[in-house]
Amino acid sequence: MTVAPVLSVSGLAIDYELSSGGLFRKRRSVNAVSDVSFDLAPGETLGLVGESGSGKTTVGRAVLRRIPAAQGRIVFGGEDITHLGGEPLRRLRARMQIVLQDPYTSLNPRMKVSSIVAEPLIVHGLAASAEEARAAVAELLERVGLPGDAADRYPHSFSGGQRQRIGIARALALKPALIVADEPVSALDVSVRAQVVNLMQDLQRDLGISYLFIAHDLAIVRHISHRVAIMYAGRIVEIAPRDAIYQRPIHPYTEALLSAVPVANPKLQRARRRIVPPGESVDIASPPTGCRFHPRCPLATDRCREEAPQLLRKTGDHFAACWNRHA
Repeated sequence: MTVAPVLSVSGLAIDYELSSGGLFRKRRSVNAVSDVSFDLAPGETLGLVGESGSGKTTVGRAVLRRIPAAQGRIVFGGEDITHLGGEPLRRLRARMQIVLQDPYTSLNPRMKVSSIVAEPLIVHGLAASAEEARAAVAELLERVGLPGDAADRYPHSFSGGQRQRIGIARALALKPALIVADEPVSALDVSVRAQVVNLMQDLQRDLGISYLFIAHDLAIVRHISHRVAIMYAGRIVEIAPRDAIYQRPIHPYTEALLSAVPVANPKLQRARRRIVPPGESVDIASPPTGCRFHPRCPLATDRCREEAPQLLRKTGDHFAACWNRHA
């Protein structure tokens, strides 16, 4: 029996309004995300990867309905939430949460941890006060591996990794089906990144949570993801199961990204060929016609310059947007 996805995004486009300087400002629309589609199954992690400015964080914010979609559909739990607002949207947000990048700025320094973790319960009417939520808070803090006295301390007394655990506990308070994790370990010391990622995997196994895991660190993404989607200049250019992406990339941009990931074996590392696409990343405010990667692609043809490739199945569950690669 096919399991319905917890999240289904189809044809998503996001526009931003920009204004030029000067007295008589002219506003123009910039297409930051274009024709993005993917599904996320219950208990699955989809890694969303791309360089800065690729649109991956914008996709995450749109999924959470923090920014409006210009086109496309966002279906969560079988319900079309693309244009949901008001009280229905507030109730929906109990089931979809976010873990932010910087645990130093995502926690209110004037609130004790007990109040920070209890806040979602109070806002959604599941507890009248932090004191009433104390037992639930204690259970959440224990689940994320924090000491028993953590509830009565302020965020400044914790390390970066511990603060991120507090953020995860807060996200878990309402028992969400989906967590958007936006670069959740990139601000942490290398020594604690694996601990936080392992915690997230344990929570997924125990609670069945789905993750949209947004990152640029391909080593971390490989460790946590079941499938991986690669973004370039506002579009998904490849999406496939993790091992297929890392072992048999199809799109030239994916190949270039993976060639920069170091391997532990020194002999293998010396033998690898680093692929550096020429030129600069696309200016999303004035993208080229056709395939957005074509100015930097060694395989580019006239068709690539004129016609944008669709994200099509190349083999099995492996999809790529490239006219010149088939498998």
